[in-house]
Amino acid sequence: MDNLAIRTIGKYALLLSIFYGLELLVGYFVGQMIEDSTDYEMNNYFLNGQMIIPYLLNIIAAFIVNSDKNRLEIDGKYSVLLTIFYRPIGIVLFLIYVIDKEIKKASTQQHL
Repeated sequence: MDNLAIRTIGKYALLLSIFYGLELLVGYFVGQMIEDSTDYEMNNYFLNGQMIIPYLLNIIAAFIVNSDKNRLEIDGKYSVLLTIFYRPIGIVLFLIYVIDKEIKKASTQQHL
Protein backbone atom coordinates (compact mmCIF):
# COMPACT_ATOMS: atom_id res chain seq x y z
CA MET A 1 0.00 0.00 0.00
CA ASP A 2 1.05 3.52 -0.69
CA ASN A 3 1.56 6.19 1.95
CA LEU A 4 -1.82 7.67 0.98
CA ALA A 5 -3.71 4.65 2.31
CA ILE A 6 -1.67 4.54 5.51
CA ARG A 7 -2.13 8.26 6.14
CA THR A 8 -5.86 7.99 5.48
CA ILE A 9 -6.21 5.06 7.88
CA GLY A 10 -4.33 7.02 10.54
CA LYS A 11 -6.44 10.10 9.97
CA TYR A 12 -9.70 8.23 10.40
CA ALA A 13 -8.44 6.22 13.38
CA LEU A 14 -7.65 9.51 15.09
CA LEU A 15 -11.02 10.95 14.06
CA LEU A 16 -12.90 7.96 15.47
CA SER A 17 -10.92 8.17 18.71
CA ILE A 18 -11.61 11.88 19.13
CA PHE A 19 -15.32 11.50 18.41
CA TYR A 20 -15.59 8.57 20.84
CA GLY A 21 -13.83 10.66 23.49
CA LEU A 22 -16.25 13.52 22.88
CA GLU A 23 -19.20 11.19 23.31
CA LEU A 24 -17.77 9.93 26.61
CA LEU A 25 -17.16 13.47 27.85
CA VAL A 26 -20.68 14.57 26.95
CA GLY A 27 -22.11 11.53 28.71
CA TYR A 28 -20.05 12.26 31.81
CA PHE A 29 -20.99 15.94 31.95
CA VAL A 30 -24.67 15.26 31.29
CA GLY A 31 -24.63 12.72 34.11
CA GLN A 32 -23.08 15.30 36.41
CA MET A 33 -25.65 17.93 35.42
CA ILE A 34 -28.55 15.54 35.97
CA GLU A 35 -27.14 14.53 39.34
CA ASP A 36 -26.88 18.18 40.42
CA SER A 37 -30.22 19.29 38.99
CA THR A 38 -33.61 18.79 40.59
CA ASP A 39 -35.58 20.20 37.66
CA TYR A 40 -37.23 17.30 35.79
CA GLU A 41 -37.77 19.32 32.60
CA MET A 42 -34.14 20.44 32.49
CA ASN A 43 -33.03 16.82 32.92
CA ASN A 44 -35.07 15.90 29.85
CA TYR A 45 -33.27 18.59 27.85
CA PHE A 46 -29.92 17.27 29.01
CA LEU A 47 -30.82 13.71 28.05
CA ASN A 48 -32.18 14.78 24.64
CA GLY A 49 -29.02 16.78 24.01
CA GLN A 50 -26.93 13.77 24.93
CA MET A 51 -28.86 11.64 22.43
CA ILE A 52 -28.39 14.18 19.61
CA ILE A 53 -24.59 14.51 19.99
CA PRO A 54 -23.70 11.17 18.27
CA TYR A 55 -25.85 12.05 15.27
CA LEU A 56 -24.19 15.44 14.95
CA LEU A 57 -20.79 13.77 15.10
CA ASN A 58 -21.95 11.30 12.44
CA ILE A 59 -22.94 14.19 10.17
CA ILE A 60 -19.59 15.92 10.73
CA ALA A 61 -17.77 12.66 9.94
CA ALA A 62 -19.91 12.21 6.82
CA PHE A 63 -18.84 15.66 5.58
CA ILE A 64 -15.19 14.75 6.17
CA VAL A 65 -15.61 11.41 4.36
CA ASN A 66 -17.39 13.15 1.48
CA SER A 67 -14.65 15.76 1.10
CA ASP A 68 -11.95 13.07 1.09
CA LYS A 69 -14.01 10.96 -1.32
CA ASN A 70 -14.18 13.88 -3.74
CA ARG A 71 -10.51 14.78 -3.24
CA LEU A 72 -9.33 11.22 -3.88
CA GLU A 73 -11.87 10.71 -6.70
CA ILE A 74 -13.40 7.61 -5.13
CA ASP A 75 -16.90 6.46 -5.98
CA GLY A 76 -18.09 5.70 -2.45
CA LYS A 77 -21.53 7.22 -2.02
CA TYR A 78 -22.62 4.36 0.23
CA SER A 79 -19.80 5.05 2.65
CA VAL A 80 -21.08 8.60 3.17
CA LEU A 81 -24.61 7.35 3.70
CA LEU A 82 -23.46 4.67 6.14
CA THR A 83 -21.37 7.22 8.02
CA ILE A 84 -24.49 9.27 8.71
CA PHE A 85 -26.23 6.28 10.29
CA TYR A 86 -23.30 4.49 11.96
CA ARG A 87 -19.92 6.20 11.87
CA PRO A 88 -17.48 3.26 12.27
CA ILE A 89 -19.01 1.14 9.50
CA GLY A 90 -19.13 4.05 7.06
CA ILE A 91 -15.53 4.97 7.72
CA VAL A 92 -14.36 1.36 7.41
CA LEU A 93 -16.17 1.07 4.06
CA PHE A 94 -14.52 4.28 2.88
CA LEU A 95 -11.12 2.94 3.92
CA ILE A 96 -11.80 -0.24 1.98
CA TYR A 97 -12.49 1.90 -1.09
CA VAL A 98 -9.19 3.77 -0.53
CA ILE A 99 -7.20 0.53 -0.16
CA ASP A 100 -8.92 -0.95 -3.23
CA LYS A 101 -7.96 2.11 -5.26
CA GLU A 102 -4.35 1.82 -4.12
CA ILE A 103 -4.22 -1.89 -4.98
CA LYS A 104 -5.62 -1.24 -8.46
CA LYS A 105 -3.17 1.61 -8.95
CA ALA A 106 -0.26 -0.63 -7.93
CA SER A 107 -1.36 -3.49 -10.19
CA THR A 108 -1.66 -1.20 -13.23
CA GLN A 109 1.82 0.21 -12.57
CA GLN A 110 3.27 -3.32 -12.44
CA HIS A 111 1.80 -4.18 -15.85
CA LEU A 112 3.42 -1.16 -17.47
